[in-house]
Amino acid sequence: MTDSVLIISKLESFMVNAIKNKLEASGLMCTFASTDSPNICAVIDDRRVIILYVDESIFEKQDLLIYLKDKCNDDDLKLIIIGSPSDFNTLSNYISDNYLAGKLERPIEMQELIGILEGVQGAAQEDRDKKSILIVDDDATYLRTIRDWLKDKYRVIMANSGIQALTWLAKNHADLILLDYMMPIASGPEILEMIRSEEASRSIPVIFLTSKSDRESVKSVIRLKPEGYLLKSIGKDDLRNELDNFFNGESINE
Repeated sequence: MTDSVLIISKLESFMVNAIKNKLEASGLMCTFASTDSPNICAVIDDRRVIILYVDESIFEKQDLLIYLKDKCNDDDLKLIIIGSPSDFNTLSNYISDNYLAGKLERPIEMQELIGILEGVQGAAQEDRDKKSILIVDDDATYLRTIRDWLKDKYRVIMANSGIQALTWLAKNHADLILLDYMMPIASGPEILEMIRSEEASRSIPVIFLTSKSDRESVKSVIRLKPEGYLLKSIGKDDLRNELDNFFNGESINE
């Protein structure tokens, strides 16, 4: 099963502890975090699988629910909800069922929960077997569009700034970076220079995404060895074909 699970609830109650102990007995590492913790978002950032044990107080934490929804959408967080049918109905105003790995009514069947976690593990293994692409762009709509085009075949990670991308690369590896050429604060070429300056990331291939139709903008940073560029106006099928060709060792069409 997946290596680590975070259980979130207001209190570390008898039932929460019972779930935690049974999952640990199944070989999982489980951690508890209170919804009242001021550092709850920092704890969530490091986790891929979360069990939200619902009580009425959760609906007072609207910022937390919105944060969980965004993590599910943007970072592929796997969220399992334990509660009552009325809890599920109210939570649907914040978090769509499309974002959930599962939901269980109390009292839960542990084997059903373990089955959901086994499914999460299988999906995680499939993701690990895919080539990973880090997309860096300050346009959230464009990021999600490209992610939706590619996620069935590639493991897609999104960063809405160069700094966010560099922070992710400090702990992770990508097989390819698609980097917006024109970004505020730090431009694509500036970010590429920082990528090339770090031992862990300097060999990662980078393709610029640009709205410019000429090649001069990319040629001006040729010393940083980008793989080339793709126009941001490229369509879904053409983009997928270009990336397939790239991973097959062929040059991209510029």
